[in-house]
Amino acid sequence: METSENSIELQIAAVLSDIRQKGYSSVQPFSIGKVEERMMQFAQINGVILASDELYMSAKQLQHSMRASKEAKGLVVEDADLIGFPQNRFQMDLFYDGECFIYTNGTSKFIVHPNYQMKVSREVVKLVNFITATKRTDKKEFNGKRYIKIEKAGHK
Repeated sequence: METSENSIELQIAAVLSDIRQKGYSSVQPFSIGKVEERMMQFAQINGVILASDELYMSAKQLQHSMRASKEAKGLVVEDADLIGFPQNRFQMDLFYDGECFIYTNGTSKFIVHPNYQMKVSREVVKLVNFITATKRTDKKEFNGKRYIKIEKAGHK
């Protein structure tokens, strides 16, 4: 599925608007672009199964990012950050925690599951899927041994 950056941003904005107005969005999961090279290389070298070569977002997971418990704690990521994630992820730091990939821009983190099972049009599929986003509260969070930093190509 090819989608221009602008229409991806509009689609995310529409889902966020639906969630705020109706409490849900019936938009089907959609691709936000190819899985980037550094994630693919890391997965291949380390035996991590990537379910697809596209990265997906879904209304359900965007709604999860905005849930009331996160809002009460001040952890909801700004709409602009969610809308900009498909394009901005390439400039973000990328980590792996043994289960998921985590993109971070220093103030927020965006969690991507490499092999996420979900229902799409009544069919169960596995995708590389954005699963949630939250504001970071611990600036040293990624300094621990639990996280492996994935360098951009050509960096060590």
